[in-house]
Order: sequence, then structure tokens, then C-alpha cells
Amino acid sequence: MWIKICGITAPRDAEIAIALGASAIGLIFAPSRREVSLERAREITRAVRGRAELVGVFKEVLSVRAVHDAVGLDRAQIHVSGQPDARLPILRAIRPGDLSTCAGIPLSETILIDGSEGRGLTFDWSLARAVSRPFVLAGGLSPSNVEAAIREARPMGVDVTSGVEAAPGQKDEEKLIRFFEAVRRAAAR
Repeated sequence: MWIKICGITAPRDAEIAIALGASAIGLIFAPSRREVSLERAREITRAVRGRAELVGVFKEVLSVRAVHDAVGLDRAQIHVSGQPDARLPILRAIRPGDLSTCAGIPLSETILIDGSEGRGLTFDWSLARAVSRPFVLAGGLSPSNVEAAIREARPMGVDVTSGVEAAPGQKDEEKLIRFFEAVRRAAAR
């Protein structure tokens, strides 16, 4: 199962997530308590490049190319409509209430069903079953609920931010360990 740890703000947190098995780390380039500067993003990417996918999270498509040129992203996670000005694989975020729009999203883009955007809010995961193609699930996931979320929604991957934090932008190693254990248990079933 693909696992993205988002809201990474420090190389150490990225290192821990990757050592535990993260497929991707998310760097937020939008107004947020977890937003990273280009300088910090370069520091993080230098530490982990080639060991996990580097995903830039954006709320506008105009800044993707400049960030990609400065940091070297592997994928862009987009929370708005429109195409970025950089040629990168897209992780297209949609809200659970907008699942009917999935049919209009190109098959070349991966869908991220996100009911929270880092606020720790869950939604009715059974709604995701209406999506007839692989997707990633996000929104309020934590070590205590990710098994149930995977069982209910059947995603190809999961994305977590606040559910594995000690404070916004600061990952909690014990929560990360428990999250990965729970995902592995769910994936084994």
C-alpha cells in the first residue's frame, strides 16, 4: 500500500517516515502551519531524494513550476482545478462531496479523496467506494482509525498529516510507528 506522510517540515521527520516505509513525503507550499520555505524544502529533499517520492502540495497551480525548478519534486498534489505549468505526475485532491467529478479527471492523474486538508477531520469512508478507479484516502486518519478506513474505503494508498503529529509540523515517532503497523495489518487482510 502506498503511504504518504504529509506536512513534513524537518529532515529528521522525513528520515523517520522513510525508515518506517513511507512511499512519499509531502511538502506543503501553501498557506498552512506546515508550510515550508524553499530553503527548508531543499534541505529535506537533499536528505531523502531517491528513497521516497517527493510530493509538493499546492493550492494554486501557478507556483508549481517555480517550486519544482527550485526543489525537484516527483509529483504535485493539487487542491484546485487547472493544470500546473510543470510536467509532473498529479495527485488531484477532491472533497468527498465532489466524488461525482472523478469521471472528469484524466486517468493519468491519481485521485486523492481528502475531507480534511490537514485539519484532522474524518468523513464517511464508505462514500469513497463510489470511485471506480484507484485512489488515495486522506482526512483525519490516525493510528487508531486507519485500519477501519482502509477496510471501509479500500484505497490503493493513504495520506496522513495531523494524525501522526506531536504539534503542527512536528511528527511524533511513536504515532508514526503505530500508523505504519496499523496500515500493514489492514493491507495484510
